Amino acid sequence: MNLSVKLTTLTPVNIGSGEILSQFCDYVYDKGFIYYLDYDLIAQELAKMPEGDRLIDEFVAIVRTQAGGNVQNRFRIKGFLESTGLDFQNFASKQIAVEDEIKEQIQLQVKTGGRPYVPGSSIKGAIRTAIVSNFFTAELEKNIKNTKEYIGQDILGKYDEDILKFLQVSDTMPFNEEDLGIVRFLRYNLKTGDLDIPVVKEVILSERESSFKIGFKAKKGQVPSRFVFLEEGKGEQIFEIINKYSRENVENEIKELNRNKSGELKDVKEFYEELLDTVSTADVSKEAYMRIGSGKTFYDNTVAHKLSQAFLKGIIKQNYRKADPNFFPKTRTVVLHEGKKTAPGWVKLEKV
Repeated sequence: MNLSVKLTTLTPVNIGSGEILSQFCDYVYDKGFIYYLDYDLIAQELAKMPEGDRLIDEFVAIVRTQAGGNVQNRFRIKGFLESTGLDFQNFASKQIAVEDEIKEQIQLQVKTGGRPYVPGSSIKGAIRTAIVSNFFTAELEKNIKNTKEYIGQDILGKYDEDILKFLQVSDTMPFNEEDLGIVRFLRYNLKTGDLDIPVVKEVILSERESSFKIGFKAKKGQVPSRFVFLEEGKGEQIFEIINKYSRENVENEIKELNRNKSGELKDVKEFYEELLDTVSTADVSKEAYMRIGSGKTFYDNTVAHKLSQAFLKGIIKQNYRKADPNFFPKTRTVVLHEGKKTAPGWVKLEKV
């Protein structure tokens, strides 16, 4: 059985590629747009000019200087192109509208052919955590020595015995190029009210759609009866499992956010309260909600909300030595988008 699923981004989503654009040499900001420079096109055009070799050498020298992070030389590429009569807009591989001026390096989203997508591995990882949480019981606490290493091996099996080998998740179809945006990610300390220096990332913007497939490949009798939803033709339970996990995390997040009494995260709290209503009333035979990508919390990646408080505090003390187990995690990642702060990475899944 292959389940066709429509994915809609509720908030900006970033799945990092590991690539970074330097603010000193890789792009130009101008009048509300970011222009990614295509060095090959620039070099080809310079080569056509009188003294082309000298101009190329000068251009390369500027790029090298700026790649070293020389703030004083920050705008020399734009100025150099203008001085040679070249409009940088004509030598951009991509043009992206931004809400305000960007001066930082940009962490890039995974793309194929210049179009963003969500890898199936990211979706399957979120589904895996939801499944582990669904079948996790208090007596299994003893099996957790390190939350960073625990991925439900005692529930799903180890290595080639892992029953999620019967669950296949495709990459999404590429989104449109215009679905790509650039936003600031901020880490807010719930305890102190401090904000870290923003990190700028490419994202798939909110309210953008794509699709992917979930395959259930187990033959009858290949998996224990409680995992019957992994059998061919029996995948109906998967959305219910995903939604149950998300609802528990949303409820926990509202509780944690309410520990901060400032109005700084008012928009985020309102988003989560609306999301809780949506998730709680969702028809799980047709739709589910999950969180993927950058900005997830400790709770979004683990079965922490299933652990007893005493055990959870012990795990935190053991693995996060500088952390306060009574206020963990104390930071939250929010994004600035369309004049509001919101929690990144939330998507809606719908059967089609």
